[in-house]
Amino acid sequence: MILAGIDIGTNSIRLLIAETGPGAFRQLYSTRRTTRLGKDLDRTGMLSPDAMARSLSALIEFSACIHRFSAVQTSAIGTSALRNASNAHTFIADVRQRTGIDISVISGEDEARLTLRGVKSALQEEGMKADALDSALVIDIGGGSTEFIVTSEGSKPLVQSLPLGAVYLSERYSTADPTGADALAAIRQAVRSELDKAEQSGPALPHAAGDRPQQLIGTAGTITTLAAMDQAMTVYDPARINGSVLTRGAVDRIVLTLVRSTSAERRTLAGLEPGREDIILPGAIITQEIMERYAYREMLVSDWGLREGIIVDLLTRRS
Repeated sequence: MILAGIDIGTNSIRLLIAETGPGAFRQLYSTRRTTRLGKDLDRTGMLSPDAMARSLSALIEFSACIHRFSAVQTSAIGTSALRNASNAHTFIADVRQRTGIDISVISGEDEARLTLRGVKSALQEEGMKADALDSALVIDIGGGSTEFIVTSEGSKPLVQSLPLGAVYLSERYSTADPTGADALAAIRQAVRSELDKAEQSGPALPHAAGDRPQQLIGTAGTITTLAAMDQAMTVYDPARINGSVLTRGAVDRIVLTLVRSTSAERRTLAGLEPGREDIILPGAIITQEIMERYAYREMLVSDWGLREGIIVDLLTRRS
């Protein structure tokens, strides 16, 4: 049985087509397009016509891929941008009319739960640390939000979603090129303020602050990009990302390089894919602040996340 999962994010849209068997799946095809669906959303509250057109074009392309592989079911999940845009319904209707794809917009908490399913699959299928989730803080830094999941052996995961996204922070503060000292300070203060509030409201971060989980695990574009930059990848290789370790020292070095670089200079950095040069610094600062706040010296990196979690969820529901 062939299933397809689509992750419609604030910065990029990602497709995974997988062949499923008893309790497992094998990737047949994966791709992503940087469409910046959430461009200017933080300022206007709406998806722009250009952003919707770019994203619709990507989904038309993905629909053709899905038909080519004869997938029996597709699950398309909308996250932060579609949660927050006042005209999200217009985009969703256009996509349905042009492609037949029905988009389900989920809460940040449900996004975190699906992400955890994807990370679990990576741990099981890709030979990563088998016991990593016995005591872990899992973070997913996206374009529009950051999800936190605290796991402990024998307990239900605690999930929390914060309005901390690399795209939104970039648009609010990182307008100069290169980013100035005042903007950097503002980004750091915004991150710290959101973490302060989250630790007061719960449920995940008060636990993380009070009794720190042993393992930090990171997934999604910001963190996998930092891992690729740390390894100076000229071509992104998921197999080298999954299970790799990203140290606090490496993050600090990358942040320093980014601070000193213009967008044009960042585009020449190994491991930094085109389209991320303007948002990688805010995302890296979120990562840096989390590692510093909760005293983590290193992070286990998972290339698998929400997209793979969508497939696992489809497989579970069908069986």
